[in-house]
Amino acid sequence: MNKKEVAEIKKQFSPQNCALTRLCTCYVDGEKNRKMETREAFLSQSEEECFKYFEIFRKCLTGSIGKNLINLDFPLQAEARDGQQAILLQLLQEKLKNDDTLEAFYNRVIETYDCSGSYLICLVHGNYDIPGKTSDNQEQFDSSDEVYEYILGAICPVNLSKAGLSYQEKDRRFVSRIRDWLADMPMTGFLFPAFEDRSTDIHKLLYYCHVKYETSPCKSFFHMLF
Repeated sequence: MNKKEVAEIKKQFSPQNCALTRLCTCYVDGEKNRKMETREAFLSQSEEECFKYFEIFRKCLTGSIGKNLINLDFPLQAEARDGQQAILLQLLQEKLKNDDTLEAFYNRVIETYDCSGSYLICLVHGNYDIPGKTSDNQEQFDSSDEVYEYILGAICPVNLSKAGLSYQEKDRRFVSRIRDWLADMPMTGFLFPAFEDRSTDIHKLLYYCHVKYETSPCKSFFHMLF
């Protein structure tokens, strides 16, 4: 995927363009225990929650190609029946609606992701009705030959908010603030299948690292995918 193709998909994570169908999350603590799972229609959430997830998903499509965003081809062994591509393809075909497949994916992440703290696994399914383009590169929204169906995944570290004093309007005084567990921006993520030449390519995916891959602590997640 090139910069323009990434930007085209990134635009889908906004209220005006949203065609996200289903959101699934799994909260994992520092002892690798699954503490919580959710599976719901994306638009069943509040507007505020949708905006927060939009921010997370757009972050997974942010950065420089070749540095934060890596185009990856599945090796032949990964496309075998029990290969890494198979579970992603199954998640896609089932539109994140099969509990057994989701459980298998979460277990694979938990077994391989090297993280000492808590984190949130996010998976979202979406559709993009690809508009045609004129000879002068203008989009034709009433002309489409393909729907790009995709899964975007993100792993977000979960940290305890800082202690502090919070102003209480009713009592007109500052009191100790309740500390919450907060999901931060993702450390790593992926888009499958790739949006290559403005079309679906199930033999590739786009991998995201918040820092350059060579120095990333998220290599274990990369190796889980490949």
